[in-house]
Amino acid sequence: MTLSALGIFSAAGAGVVAGTYELIETQILGSSQASVVFSSLGTYSSTYKHLQIRVTARSTRADLDSPLGVQFNGITSGYFWHALKGTGSAVQFEALTSQSSMRLGSPTAANSTANNFGATVVDILDAYSTTKNKTFRSLTGATNLDRIQLMSGSVASTNSVTSITVLDQFGSFVSGSRFSLYGIKG
Repeated sequence: MTLSALGIFSAAGAGVVAGTYELIETQILGSSQASVVFSSLGTYSSTYKHLQIRVTARSTRADLDSPLGVQFNGITSGYFWHALKGTGSAVQFEALTSQSSMRLGSPTAANSTANNFGATVVDILDAYSTTKNKTFRSLTGATNLDRIQLMSGSVASTNSVTSITVLDQFGSFVSGSRFSLYGIKG
């Protein structure tokens, strides 16, 4: 059974009709930078229920990978998350509370195979609700790391999402890294 069949990371799993993903914005980096910002997102509150970020990135960090962080509305505290990581032969679990950002993946970094970019898909559920804390889930994979990560978490804020900052927590995203934001009707 696939993740899509289970309703994970699919439009149907988010409670929406298939085919309702609409591209809002794409940023492709022309030079290295530590973060990418999607702003003025409040203008989409009457159009979309959920948001999705698709990242294809590589880090300048001198390691095999670098943690991908996400902050909402400039909030720098109160995030918690947990992760399930699998290599095909081993499984790891990790969880942290009281963090400055939501960790939602680990793109490849400078010590990885040359020109290998990691991919992450992040779902932000009920992004515009003002009665629920913001909840996130992500799926990350990179071929040279032989690992897949499922991550989820929340931030203690019921504010509607107005901006999203994607951070390379220990380096910078390299030129050619791509960040696309989609709206999902519900």
